[in-house]
Amino acid sequence: MNRFTTLALSTALLLALGGCERPKAAGMEKPPEGPVLVTTTEVKTGNFPAILEATGQTQAFYTVQVFARVNGYLQKRAYIEGAHVNKGQTLFTIDPSDLKNSLESAKAAYELANANYSNAKAVLNRIKPLAQANAASQQDLDSATANERNAAAAVMGAKASLEQAKLNLSYTTITSPISGFVDKSKIDVGTYVAAGANGLLTTVYQTDPMYVNFTFSENQKIARQNAISSGKLEAPKDGKYEVELTLSDGTTLVRKGEINFIAPFIDSTTGNITYRALIDNADHKLLPGQFVHVKVKGMEWKNALYVPQKTLLTGDKGKFVYAIEANNTVTPKAVMAGEWVGDNVLIEGDITAGQKIAADGLPKLKPGAEVIPNTK
Repeated sequence: MNRFTTLALSTALLLALGGCERPKAAGMEKPPEGPVLVTTTEVKTGNFPAILEATGQTQAFYTVQVFARVNGYLQKRAYIEGAHVNKGQTLFTIDPSDLKNSLESAKAAYELANANYSNAKAVLNRIKPLAQANAASQQDLDSATANERNAAAAVMGAKASLEQAKLNLSYTTITSPISGFVDKSKIDVGTYVAAGANGLLTTVYQTDPMYVNFTFSENQKIARQNAISSGKLEAPKDGKYEVELTLSDGTTLVRKGEINFIAPFIDSTTGNITYRALIDNADHKLLPGQFVHVKVKGMEWKNALYVPQKTLLTGDKGKFVYAIEANNTVTPKAVMAGEWVGDNVLIEGDITAGQKIAADGLPKLKPGAEVIPNTK
């Protein structure tokens, strides 16, 4: 191929390439010139339920540890571990042999003290008239009086020991202090148990009603208080809240309850405030220590501004909507987004009820762009 042929082919190739235009990537097309056709809607007001959400954990209404109150060998476990027991139901039996003997000894001591008292009282009754007739000395009378009082005190002591012996014997039958679900036994049958802190036998949990503990941040609490003070937010008049719980498998439980405790301090490590709700658990679907997603219902937003979710945009400075001006141009209005209610979102910001905003064609808009409003 000669030099002229090569030059001709190169020129033809350049002309062919120059006539081809590389396709533009999706979304990179130049915005159309001129006004943009947009559908408009209005910023509206309404009353909406206020929902507070948090992660919570359940807690038994009562958690009672059952301890041995006397020493002895554990003779019997009388319940099914993990089952429901009633208040007063027998849980354990400690071998009562030693304590029965102690009771018999206490009875004998009490009888002896009574006999001594009767004798001392009889002696005093004989000495008194003799002393009055000067047939017995004052010392004899004083001694008889002291002996009678000592014998009476001995009776009282023996009686107390007898009652304690009876009580100790009754402690060999250990019953449930409450109705609820009982844990497994901490000590095996046949083991010698000691009374007191080392004698933990089991634990009983009352799970109806049930506590749910959860937290809100300090900022959330302050914002809620300010909203209530300003009238934007209304708490339930009876103080009753509906607590909706979502379990780890997605099951939703709707329960009536009330917040019966708010911590009087802020946790310095988390900046959170602990709340506790008391809810019904008659069906025993909730177990102590269970993690749940909590929705607290019962409050209501009053005359809240709201817009469709699709009108809310996110820019470098946060959320905004495009307001339609009188000259059919758009201006971004910064707003703060609140709760989402269905297809709408509650907002606050430099915008008023009745303001027309752009509802579609949003990717084509920019501040000051001209639009052709189409109100539906």
